[in-house]
Amino acid sequence: MFLLLVVTAYGCKSKKVVSRTGPAPERTNSEIIRALKSHNHDFEWYACETSITLDTPDEGVSGKSYIRMRKDSIIWASVKKLSIEAVRTLITPSSYAAVNRIEKTYQKGSTEDAFAKMGISLDFMDMQQAIFGNIIIPDTSNISIYKEQDQYVVKATDQDLQLKYWISAYDLNLTKVKMVDYRGREINIDYDDYRTIESGEKVAFYRHYAVPYNDNGDAEIFMKVKEIEINVPKKTRFSISNRYERVY
Repeated sequence: MFLLLVVTAYGCKSKKVVSRTGPAPERTNSEIIRALKSHNHDFEWYACETSITLDTPDEGVSGKSYIRMRKDSIIWASVKKLSIEAVRTLITPSSYAAVNRIEKTYQKGSTEDAFAKMGISLDFMDMQQAIFGNIIIPDTSNISIYKEQDQYVVKATDQDLQLKYWISAYDLNLTKVKMVDYRGREINIDYDDYRTIESGEKVAFYRHYAVPYNDNGDAEIFMKVKEIEINVPKKTRFSISNRYERVY
C-alpha cells in the first residue's frame, strides 16, 4: 500500500498535443535544458482522480485512485474497487498509516522507516514532487547531453543519485526518467499522452513506474489520469476503527 507514494499523475480537461512526424529535428543544449525545467510546476494543493494498476511479485491490483496532497504536509490516497473503498492511506513527513477496509486491518509507523524498507533514497518532499509529476532538476554545470535516435538524453548526478532523462526531439516532451542510487537500486518512469491544460501547461496523462519492491523483483504501477484540481483545498479525513487488527 505504501507504494502509492511513488504514484504520480497530472492533468485536467484539455486538448491532446499532436506529435510531429518526419526526421527528428536537431535541438540545442539550451533547448533541451529549458524543456527539462519547463516540465516542473509549482503547487500548494493537489487532487487527482486516476485509474491505477499495481503489479508486484506478490499480487496484482487494479482500481480507481484518489490522491490529495498539501505541499510539505500531507499525502492522502484512497483506492476503490468496484466503487467500494479498499484502502485509505495518510502520510506525513514523520509518520504514515494505512487501513484495508476489505480485510479490516491497518498498519502504521515511521515514514523514514517505510522509505528505508522500500529501498528508495528519497524523502517525503521528494515523493510529493514525484507524485505531482515534477522531477529533480540537476545543476546545469554537472550534466551531459547527447542524441539517441529521436531522443535527447540528459545525464547528471544529484548527491547520491545518478539521473538520466530522455526528451523527444520532436516536441521536447520528457518521455522517460531513470534514477539509480548508490546501492544500484533503480526507479524508472515512462511518460506518454501529453496534453495541454487550460492554463497552457503540457502534462503527461499516462505514467508507468517500475520501483524497488522486494528481493523477488520490482513493482510496476500503471496510471491513466482522469482529472485533477490544483490549489483547491481538500478534506483529508482519516481514522482507524478500533475493530481493525494491526499488521506489520
